[in-house]
Amino acid sequence: MSTRRLSKEDKGKGVTNENRQAPRTGRIKMQAPDSANIIHKHSLTLIGRVTNKSIQKVGSLIPFFTELWKEHGRPIGSDLGNGLFQFQFASEADI
Repeated sequence: MSTRRLSKEDKGKGVTNENRQAPRTGRIKMQAPDSANIIHKHSLTLIGRVTNKSIQKVGSLIPFFTELWKEHGRPIGSDLGNGLFQFQFASEADI
């Protein structure tokens, strides 16, 4: 059994001299997204992250802060996963 190495030309991997370009396609024009509604919807949102996921549990953190911040209106807390949490407040005074 021989251990002869094949050249790139033998393998068909040489550099081609053909000038190939990808076919041109028409560009699509889209409107710029209107994010004002999204910004207004989430303007009363607080997003945070626990600093030590092995000790601090988001599942116990949400009821604690919901009870602590219930003076004017009770915020809605959500576990976003991976140590992240979100609180949605009813008014700017609640934040």
